[in-house]
Amino acid sequence: MKDERKDTAAEILKAARQLFYEKGYEAASTREISARVGISKAALYHHFKNKEEILFKICLEAADELVGNMRRAIARNVGSGKPLKEQLTDILIEYLRTYLKNENFNKILFHDMEYLPEDKKRIILDKEKENVHQLRAFLISLMDQGLIRPINPTVMTFSIISSLHWLYFWFKPHGSLSLEEVAQEIADLFLYGMVKT
Repeated sequence: MKDERKDTAAEILKAARQLFYEKGYEAASTREISARVGISKAALYHHFKNKEEILFKICLEAADELVGNMRRAIARNVGSGKPLKEQLTDILIEYLRTYLKNENFNKILFHDMEYLPEDKKRIILDKEKENVHQLRAFLISLMDQGLIRPINPTVMTFSIISSLHWLYFWFKPHGSLSLEEVAQEIADLFLYGMVKT
């Protein structure tokens, strides 16, 4: 019974993600969500007390996945002895795969999160900060080891993360560049710059 309830909740979140992506959070209704899942509105409210809770859960799951995957990617590269470009590329690819795997996650995080009350929005934003702190700490460790030149770590961290987030607007999964190739180019640009030496 517990597994069945968990599965139904997951189906509700899946349907809501797609509906929020198609129509936007404000225009979507719990009636439409429940219809897509094939349950009554009463059954939906058995799992979530309102639409806001559904949105919060969607944002929280996406943020937790990003934080967890970034943490694992950094952990497997710290002290690995792999070439620096290979380490950074691996971390960027892990982040991008998570970030881009479902375009509806990204639209919801970019746009619909604004409908959350401040306390819940703060939880999601704190998760995003955790990702920034993880990457910043990794980059500082590279500076401390003398592997990269001293640069303001905050500027460097936000520059990298911003370049990754912009892929949502221009990267085409079936285009001329693979995600791995894009990550390699970004890593190369940040590590070696544009000036020919």
